[in-house]
Amino acid sequence: MRILNDAPGEAAGGPALDIVVTRHDVVDDSTFRDSGVLDLYEELFPASERDDSDDIVRWVLSDDIGERRSFVVGGRRMSYRLDSRFFILRAVQRAIGFGFFTYDHASRLIFCNHVGVHRAWRGGGLARTFYREMVDMLGELFPRNIGVVLEVEPFDRDRLESIITDLERSGGRLLEAHEQATIRKFLRVGWYHKLGYSFFCDARTRQPLPCRSPCLDPSLPSSAWAGVEEDYWLMWHARNGVLRPAMKAGRLWQKTVTTIYIEILAKSLIEEDPRGRQAYWDYATALVTRTLQQTAATEVCLASYLGHDDSPLLSRWRRLAIDLPI
Repeated sequence: MRILNDAPGEAAGGPALDIVVTRHDVVDDSTFRDSGVLDLYEELFPASERDDSDDIVRWVLSDDIGERRSFVVGGRRMSYRLDSRFFILRAVQRAIGFGFFTYDHASRLIFCNHVGVHRAWRGGGLARTFYREMVDMLGELFPRNIGVVLEVEPFDRDRLESIITDLERSGGRLLEAHEQATIRKFLRVGWYHKLGYSFFCDARTRQPLPCRSPCLDPSLPSSAWAGVEEDYWLMWHARNGVLRPAMKAGRLWQKTVTTIYIEILAKSLIEEDPRGRQAYWDYATALVTRTLQQTAATEVCLASYLGHDDSPLLSRWRRLAIDLPI
């Protein structure tokens, strides 16, 4: 357990906050569930964005525990080694925030699966303080890690500007659901930029590189897999003083895509049924290969995109003073 120093709630006379982590402070199924963190997870993320709760419990307590796991698919032996951790931010022993991360020992990359803080506790910079504390704890747990990567949902820049311009002209109005979705994507990017994250971008256009996630459910008919793929942009935050300056952004891009979609996603899904999921393995690896081929001739750089503090669009949005939690 770690006490969250200088927590906004404590400074204002509220309850002291602490952080506990699976397999260190939380070692069994009942303690994990009784914390209320899975209820909070379901409250903050729609069903389409959530992992199954039982799967999460299995991953963080028994499956992804830093041990090498091996399997044979198509006559070829493969292995992977993951360590998944759930951090729980608590007030009076109840979950008010969480972070779900997976460390891949082969690449030394940490993948940020989900982060969330209860809406009532988002003031005073608590979410940012909590996130930075988790990253420090990850550095202690995995001292060889080189940084954290995550997916964010793409948004259309022209559409975003059109929405903000219309709101300015109308003097304020109710946002349509699709408009709220676009603004939220933009604000999430801004939040991660504040934490020091950068996009993998095309150095010529300064646009984030597109990435496509395979279907997450191999049990679906193979004809349905392509229809449930998702488009993402990938963001990166280097661990201070660890990543060598000589590492090229293009090499890091290739490592990141392969780690997220092969080492963490595909291998864990295949290992559940190696004989029955040969077709899924072929599909997932082909999709990742296609992503890397499409960017093979691209000069890759790490850069911000719209969401940094001095972004004109972000300034215009703030002046509208619309309360839209992300």
